[in-house]
Parts: sequence; C-alpha cells; structure tokens
Amino acid sequence: MTLRTAMSPDQTLEYLNIAPEDRAEALALLQNPVTPAVEAVLAHLAARLGSSDDSLPELSSPEAPITELDWLTAMLHFVPEIVAWHSERGIPETTSRETLADFGRNMAINRRVHQRFGMDTYKWLNHVFAGRIYQLGRLQYLIHQPAAQIPGVGSDEWILGIHIPEDGGLPADAVAHSLSLAAPFFAKHFPEKPVRTANCESWLLDPYLSSHLAPASNIATFAALFTPYGEPRTEPTDAVYFTFRTRSMENLTSLPRTTALQQIVLNRIDGGGAWQLGFGSLTLHEKRALEHRLSCD
Repeated sequence: MTLRTAMSPDQTLEYLNIAPEDRAEALALLQNPVTPAVEAVLAHLAARLGSSDDSLPELSSPEAPITELDWLTAMLHFVPEIVAWHSERGIPETTSRETLADFGRNMAINRRVHQRFGMDTYKWLNHVFAGRIYQLGRLQYLIHQPAAQIPGVGSDEWILGIHIPEDGGLPADAVAHSLSLAAPFFAKHFPEKPVRTANCESWLLDPYLSSHLAPASNIATFAALFTPYGEPRTEPTDAVYFTFRTRSMENLTSLPRTTALQQIVLNRIDGGGAWQLGFGSLTLHEKRALEHRLSCD
C-alpha cells in the first residue's frame, strides 16, 4: 500500500507537518489504545467526510466526556481516511499535504500561545477533515453555502470562503496567484458544486483598518478586492488575537507597538473603539482582471 492509503505513525506526523517539539506527544496519542471517546469522534469524522453539513454537534456529555486530546487523537488516526478521499477526488498530493499541514500549524500556534501541547482551535480542523477546505497557494478556500444574504448569490449556491492561514504577509502577487487557482481547482475536483463567488469574513475587512493604512499596503490592497455587504459585526478580540495571539483584553499596554499594524490595533482600543468583522465578496470569473490590477498596484 502507498502513503496515501496507509501510513506509519511517523508518516502521519510528517504529513501533518507537526513541529519537532510536538512530535513526541503526538506520537504518543497515536500509540495509545483507542478509547470509546476517540471512537465517538472517529465516527463523527467518518460521517462528515464529504458532507455539506458544517455544523458541529456537541459530542461530549457529563456521562461520556470528550476532551481536546480525544479530538486530536481521532484526527491523527483519521489522516489515512481523508488522504485516501482526497486521492479518490484526484486532488494532488501537494495540495493534500499543504491543506492538512493546517493541523501542525494550529498545534504550533497553541504551543506558542499557551506553552503546552494541544490545540484549542481543534473545532476549526473539522473543516479540514471533512474535505471542505483546501489551501491553494497563500490562501485557504472553504466550499460552503452562504449563511447570510450576499447580493447576487442565491442561498442554495456554493461559494468559497477565503481564509488566511498564518504564513506571513499578503503580498499582492501571492494573493493574485492563489485566487487564480481557486476556480479551476474546484471546477475540476468538485464539479457537482459549481462556484462563481468567493467571500471573506474578517477583521481585515473592517473599513477602519483600510482607512488607517497606506492605500498601497498589502492589507489595504487585499481588502479592496472585495465588495462589502451586510453590516460589520463588532468582534472586540479578533484584531487583538490575530495580531498578538491573545484573547485577553487586559494588560494591553504591555503588548508591543513595533509595527504600524500593532499601533493601529491598540490605538483604536485606547480611543474607546471596538474592532469589527467586515464582510465582502468577489466574483471568481473576474480573477484575470483582478490579477492584472494587483500586479499593477
């Protein structure tokens, strides 16, 4: 059997790009006996693989608790299943690896933020293990149906939710290249779910941010790609979390103000303001024009 249908524990950790400092504890999870709690999560993952249902039921109960480590153990064991499913869809192995590397990325963020092994964002990884999200170059794309009304988009249409993994900045050429890959990828591997629109829900689309950044900055250029819709929603901790990796709104004075972005985030809060989640959409068949516009900025 090949790597894509069967994996040793070490191969699994490599596929997920788990950092050296997390490998020993991740390996231990794979080698421990599978408990009823882990079996319950595995059943959940198997039922959701390829499903359009993106809800996350509460599997845990006081009588049968399911912990963060149970979720991580199940996901580690499930890697051969999702990899085989990718292969059946014809998804290139490089894309499969780049997508599943989000596991190791989130685990590394957890260690940096909490100084411990684990992953407090494991619920997000349900999208990865259900085969709903893919990393194509700089950006991730979640295929889903809109939860809110987007002008010109039917509630039964499929759209691509754009997400920005922690992999550095947003240089215009990298964004343009990623956007150029999205429509062809999903048309080829998910022809039964045609997409023509992408959307983004992010504090990076808060109008306040672009108005306080240089128009030619990477973030302002990225935000300008989207047509706003709906009303921004106040999410006071998002900007702090994604800039400084903390949800605490206490002791903000101790946070660094080295970069222009750090200063903007903290100065707004200091002035009594609150950061918001902005909403925007773009039409995928306009990617060629957008790529040209980005390259000329």
